[in-house]
Amino acid sequence: MDTETTPLENIHLRSKIRGYARDQRLECRMKAKDALRIGLGQVKEEVAALESLGTKDVVGMAGRIKRRKHATSEDLCRLSLAFLQGNDNINAFAVIPGAIQVLVKELTGPHIQRHIDAVECLCNLSLGEAHISEKIASLAGSYMVTYLDGKEERLKKACLWTLANILATCEKAGRTLLQMQLVPKLWRLYSDPNGCQEDAGICLFLVATHCLQHVSAEDRRYIAQNLHEKKPEDPASEYFMYIVHQMEIVGQDQELGAPQAECLVHFFEATLASSVGSLSLIYAVRVMANLMAKKEPHLLGLMAEPQILVKTLNQLFALRDPQLSLDLMRLLRNFLQLNLSDSNQLLDTLQIYA
Repeated sequence: MDTETTPLENIHLRSKIRGYARDQRLECRMKAKDALRIGLGQVKEEVAALESLGTKDVVGMAGRIKRRKHATSEDLCRLSLAFLQGNDNINAFAVIPGAIQVLVKELTGPHIQRHIDAVECLCNLSLGEAHISEKIASLAGSYMVTYLDGKEERLKKACLWTLANILATCEKAGRTLLQMQLVPKLWRLYSDPNGCQEDAGICLFLVATHCLQHVSAEDRRYIAQNLHEKKPEDPASEYFMYIVHQMEIVGQDQELGAPQAECLVHFFEATLASSVGSLSLIYAVRVMANLMAKKEPHLLGLMAEPQILVKTLNQLFALRDPQLSLDLMRLLRNFLQLNLSDSNQLLDTLQIYA
């Protein structure tokens, strides 16, 4: 199997995380306005005060919730806003013994809204450094992974945002989360038209980028068996081929049936028809090369037809992308080894650009 990879840019995902943080900030402002609506003349002043929460304010709030062993929705909103204002506030909170545990405690009560407030607060806390993500994963990871099975969409989204922050920040914390059956849950959400497909796709992308060595054989088998549940027209499909390639789903030790192989061919065709960048094409070609390396022509569908393959190869060689061309040569080599057509005749119809 061809497993060579190239560095993958995370700019798009980091931008998304920053966007989530901005959305959270706006939501917190609205919640703060509702909570502090003492009179129209005071609302603006109170909200303005929230904009400049410093480390002393954070330490004070941490001390109060620790003494009470409880955090109100207003406490959680204020802390969420404070964490967005910088790492100093995050670090000031994190060093208070028992403070994070109070936030985690709010995940265990009977009120869904309190769960949402607490996870959104932890989400902003997880924007901190690796040791903070590690602590959140160990204390709250099991709750967030469990809530992915629930029906409350806002809670699931908040959990996925937090998990994404953790996966992007700390490999050790990512390993902890993967031991909680995170990957199958993410794949179900990624494939479910009624799920949080974009957010689950980002999390799977981050798993494949930062925690690949901690993905279990069972997790890989689960994805291999359920590949066909994901459709090319679904949200976040641009991550599909990268996830499949990095996790070695199309490997010699993974059995693929006709529905799974057909899914891969459809994704390959959809990638060719889209305006995605060369990086997406590279991973799509690598997955198809690995599918051909399984030496089971019946799994290839239309790609087993020499004339269709030649047309596809010529289309991609014409892009004159050096890395893509190298992967196309691997795909061509694997196809020729299947002995489905006269090799010399096929090679004569190729248009390979130097």
